Amino acid sequence: MRIRFIKASETHALRHEVLRPRQSMEEMEWPQDLAEDSFHLGVSIGGHLISVVSFIRERNELLRGWKQYRLRGMATHPEFQGQGAGRRLLQFGVDHLRTLKADLVWCNAREKATALYAKEGFLPEGVPFEIEGIGVHQLMFLRL
Repeated sequence: MRIRFIKASETHALRHEVLRPRQSMEEMEWPQDLAEDSFHLGVSIGGHLISVVSFIRERNELLRGWKQYRLRGMATHPEFQGQGAGRRLLQFGVDHLRTLKADLVWCNAREKATALYAKEGFLPEGVPFEIEGIGVHQLMFLRL
């Protein structure tokens, strides 16, 4: 498994397949993807992306922190889920955020992903909530 920085457009296929299959491919491009402070990571095996994630500089008013980043769009191809790609991607991203002097990373974690984030030290904030058409989520954060 190799982790590398990727272009935002390289995240779209896995975002669509794993996270939002009912939406169009055009909707996989998010407004903050191309922001100067955003970065995207991918795990590849044999040159094929199997897992992706985006980190966007975005403030969550429910959380304290002067330089916050939002983890968004973490997706691992179904054939490779449970093999550590997502965990390694998350750890690499958090390490990079520390080099950027970020003090907090947060995400709206899908219900089935909260255990992964908790194992990496993320804490829940508030109560679970529904994102229409996508499912139940939990706000989670990690102080850096």
